[in-house]
Amino acid sequence: MAWVYSSSIILQELSVENEKDERFPYPLCEKFSISLFSPVSWEIIPNTKMDLDDWEHVTCLKNVSLAYEGTRSGLKGYISLGTNYNYSEDITSRGRIWLFDIIDVVPEPGQPLTKNRIKMVYNKDQKGPITAITHVVGFLVSAVGQKIYIWQLKDNDLVGVAFIDTQVYIHQLLSVKSLILVADVYKSIVLLRFQEEYRTLSLVSRDFRATEVYAIDFLIDNTTLGFLVSDREKNIILYMYQPKSLESFGGQKLIRKADIHLGQHINSFFRINCRTTDIEPEKKHLAGADKRHVTVFATLDGAMGNLLPVPEKTYRRLLMLQNLLVTYIPHIAGLNPKGFRLYHSSTRLLGNPVRSIIDGELVWLYLTLSATERTEIAKKIGTKVNELLEDLMDIEMLTSNF
Repeated sequence: MAWVYSSSIILQELSVENEKDERFPYPLCEKFSISLFSPVSWEIIPNTKMDLDDWEHVTCLKNVSLAYEGTRSGLKGYISLGTNYNYSEDITSRGRIWLFDIIDVVPEPGQPLTKNRIKMVYNKDQKGPITAITHVVGFLVSAVGQKIYIWQLKDNDLVGVAFIDTQVYIHQLLSVKSLILVADVYKSIVLLRFQEEYRTLSLVSRDFRATEVYAIDFLIDNTTLGFLVSDREKNIILYMYQPKSLESFGGQKLIRKADIHLGQHINSFFRINCRTTDIEPEKKHLAGADKRHVTVFATLDGAMGNLLPVPEKTYRRLLMLQNLLVTYIPHIAGLNPKGFRLYHSSTRLLGNPVRSIIDGELVWLYLTLSATERTEIAKKIGTKVNELLEDLMDIEMLTSNF
């Protein structure tokens, strides 16, 4: 009797639902599309819009350089797109890889923007969602489910070359030469290497700590390559691959070289060359600035900042200046900047913070002091006021790209 009673209630509810009027708010379904914009006027180029399927979401989009015999460099640029079909938890997640080529055509009369068209080169379903995408030495790299695949473009078709298993969820891929930096949403970063002659994708090194990664990028100082990571705890961490170090266990572990607490979530990095147009020839300490990159970051709070590698002498002077300014000048609300910039972690870690990053906001307060206070601080450090001012001006000049 109870079962029949409950069924009658369901039938009554269904009969009420069928009596909806035209003002009833039905659920909305997001619909995505691909469009080509003009970089001059930022207008949509006509006849370049492509609609995606229902429930298909775009997860990654990147301009990739793939092997192509028709160019002098042997590479050709494509627009690569990764998607995912967001259904319920009862249906296995699937995705698609799209490859587009931008071609030049004769524009239509009165429509100069139609000189460019978007041509679909490849579009096929994959065994899992496409969560990240990049390129390495002319091959396409994609994170498909819990695997990373290397693809080769042949006759408008992607041919699998190599693959490797991953941890939980790959949300960002970066490459430099034959190295691939992988960001896992829970398992920190992994460094992979692709050997083209052997067609193998192997694990080089990784971070053993569980870190919820928000964004990654490279830090380049001449021939030194570092790996920047921003995490959920609002920290910036710098890793390096040093196989000769005892702490790396023969290169299996990435060495943490620097860390700092920012207080904001960083969700984007990008690199740009140092500004070297105004460097004077007599400044020998800036001789290698043309091979140094500024890594700019953007936060979810709307702030922007940058990270710049500096010579050892400059770092030592600014470090002593920073340590002195912590106790010399009053701070906002009496807060201690030294304690705030320490690496924050909600779990207890076996190891001390590395620091090794100068707090630019604190060091720049030196310029707001009087001439007497500047001279007094410089004497305590054992340097001159002009040397400190020159260091700050050099950093400002190298990073003033915008």
